[in-house]
Amino acid sequence: MDRLKQDLNSALRGFRRTPTFFVTAVAILGLGIGMSVAMFTVFRTVLVRRLPVIDQDRIVVMWTHRDPTVEFALGTKDLAAFRRETRTLRDVAGVAHWPAAPAPMMDGARSVPLNRSLVTGNFFELLGVKPVLGRLLRPSDDAVGMDNRYGSDVSKVLVLSYNAWRTKFGGDSAVIGRKLIEPYSRWQYTIVGVAPPGLDYPAGAEFWGPIWAGWSGGISSIAVGRLVSGATLKSARDEYFNISKRLHPEFGFTGAHATSFTETVVGKVAPVLTVLLAAVGLLLLIACLNVGNLLLLRASGRTREIAVRRALGAGYGDIARQLLVEAELLACAGGVLGLALGAALLRLLVRLAPPQLPRLDEVGLRGAPLVAAIAITGLAVVLFGVVPALVSARANLVSPLRFDSRAGTESRRRRTMRQLLVASQVALAMVMLAATALLARSLERLQRQDLGYVPDHLAILSFSVDAQRYDSLSKLLALGDQLLPRLRALPGVASASPILIPPLLGPNVWQWRFDREGQNETEAASNPAIPVETAGPEFFRVFGIPIVRGRAFVDTDRENAPMVVIVSESVARRFWPGENPIGKRIRLPPPSASVIGGSQWRTVVGLTRDNHLRSLREAFPAVYLPWHQSHWQTYVALRTTSDLGALLPAVRRVSHEIDPQLEVWYGRTMDQLLAEPLAQPRFGTLLMSSFGFAALVLAAVGLFGVMSSIVGEQTRELGIRMTLGAMPSDLRRSVLGRAVALASVGAVVGLAGAVATSRLFRSLLFEVSPLDPVALTSAGVLLFIVVVVAAYVPARRATRIDPVQALRAD
Repeated sequence: MDRLKQDLNSALRGFRRTPTFFVTAVAILGLGIGMSVAMFTVFRTVLVRRLPVIDQDRIVVMWTHRDPTVEFALGTKDLAAFRRETRTLRDVAGVAHWPAAPAPMMDGARSVPLNRSLVTGNFFELLGVKPVLGRLLRPSDDAVGMDNRYGSDVSKVLVLSYNAWRTKFGGDSAVIGRKLIEPYSRWQYTIVGVAPPGLDYPAGAEFWGPIWAGWSGGISSIAVGRLVSGATLKSARDEYFNISKRLHPEFGFTGAHATSFTETVVGKVAPVLTVLLAAVGLLLLIACLNVGNLLLLRASGRTREIAVRRALGAGYGDIARQLLVEAELLACAGGVLGLALGAALLRLLVRLAPPQLPRLDEVGLRGAPLVAAIAITGLAVVLFGVVPALVSARANLVSPLRFDSRAGTESRRRRTMRQLLVASQVALAMVMLAATALLARSLERLQRQDLGYVPDHLAILSFSVDAQRYDSLSKLLALGDQLLPRLRALPGVASASPILIPPLLGPNVWQWRFDREGQNETEAASNPAIPVETAGPEFFRVFGIPIVRGRAFVDTDRENAPMVVIVSESVARRFWPGENPIGKRIRLPPPSASVIGGSQWRTVVGLTRDNHLRSLREAFPAVYLPWHQSHWQTYVALRTTSDLGALLPAVRRVSHEIDPQLEVWYGRTMDQLLAEPLAQPRFGTLLMSSFGFAALVLAAVGLFGVMSSIVGEQTRELGIRMTLGAMPSDLRRSVLGRAVALASVGAVVGLAGAVATSRLFRSLLFEVSPLDPVALTSAGVLLFIVVVVAAYVPARRATRIDPVQALRAD
């Protein structure tokens, strides 16, 4: 014990004599450990840890399609028929196919916006989920025999998500039994339970309510089932497709999609987290190589010290124990700093993470990532610091004591090893810089693409109404006729239009199949589903969407007027290739007619371009219907000349003047809506940029250390060259040339590695090739600049060597 204490004191004294080495090594270790721990924790929580369901690999999620890129979900009545007939699934539940959507809820006098998802009562039972508080939904919560959509016999219960319970209700255990009121329907909900953390399906759901039987014909539902023993994903998909096709031959289904529940929950974020984890793994490796370089430099300077200690009687075991204590002390200091940095970075990651990242409520610092990171860095410390020193300790004692320091104290083999480590750091940094440049280019393309509309000064509002008072479409339209002129008259509002749904909800919501006039039944059945938008006379002016041909809607396009429609260019190419679509006619087939405006033939009066109203990444076709000839759900789009926040008080005043119970429950600018799909690529680019910057700094530190060592070792040589007439610029070029040559080898290897790993990025990029020359060239240029800057200080020092002092050096 006394020897260990002596070794510890000796190690501390040694580190105090070389504070620059100690601080640099600990900082590098802390940076590598902290970043790797934080990222590995997120990766492990989201992708590796099991979901809070029973046998998650036996749960499948399915829907049908005519176009494989667009899901088509069946109604809950069809789902019930499939449940009765299936032989591959033990049970089948349903989830409303639209994304978790915001719903205004009143908790007493407090407004609590919550993202709602509707599910069948057996949803949680099928998953095998256990509540944190209270109970979950039950099959009995699905109302039976309800004739009136707004009747009082509906089982109005809801289950909160764990994150919503913790963040919006303060984790209050007394929340069970609390009543929430939805202003739109005036329904009163009772909170009956809290779901466990990590149950993030559908993505972003903050509460689950039952799909009531009275809505079963109108709510399309994705099927969630549990496989029976022996059944496979493929057999369940084939069965679902065959039964769906038999139930609805008129829809012309071409196939069905089935995926595991795990992939459904985490699939979209898996590629970006995998790439980021690989990046942070490379960063940790660079940190280990950098510390190894520092330790090799320290070991080369301790060769004579160890030889002297051996000559004075220290045994090989004493030397080994001393070196191991120093290595452990260094690893522990780096681990402590890494733990603190990792905890801080993890909090920052959770704060910056996009809402699409699932299971954020489970993210927390755990032991496994920390142990793994410290083990790796500890191994690097032993490998690069202890082993070389131990080899030196076994060497001939006489040679180091006789060694002429003027010729250099570092062996050629050790110097070569250090140069290889630096080249490896540069190569790894090049891989990370190339990935950073690719993601940055992709994000730039995504943000600067032509959306087909003007998002600046565009706002989306929705009004909550008393559903018992406005219990028909005609009453809602009459309300809109009063509201819209008042909104247009407000200072700061340039134009206003009713819309069907908020932008960027995806192509799966409100999409219908249209028949073209002149098609036979077989041809019509093959028509794809097309997203539908409803619009007022100012719709295209509000969104800044140009009319390519024909006209926009006018105020006379109402219920008793001729039915009209505006189509986008890809719809026109599909139905009338090479022809002028103006004057042509389409209609909704009878199965859809009762939902949105009837099955009368509609004349095309306008043509517009495809746009990104439904999706940021892809332009979709669209069919536009006049709002008085289709449907309205109280959503309004405003083109403003001032900030939305400044307008909202006036909007609320106008709505209350029309109806005291009319409330603005949803108000978002288009920039806010666009920020949601941009959040994930921005998050990935920000993290990759951080990792790339850290890798670049570490590589620069390693190169600086090697070049400083080389200049120090060649002091006598450089002095002789200056005595013989060498100019300072010659020496500077010589040192810089060696640094550039060393870095160039690493950069070429790194570029090859970036090309080899480019397939990992393909799914993350938007309109950018994984071999994009601009991105790869930019990464190379940045690396070259940093290499020159890192090597310049040692090169400059080489030109300031005093030849006389250099020749007199021992």
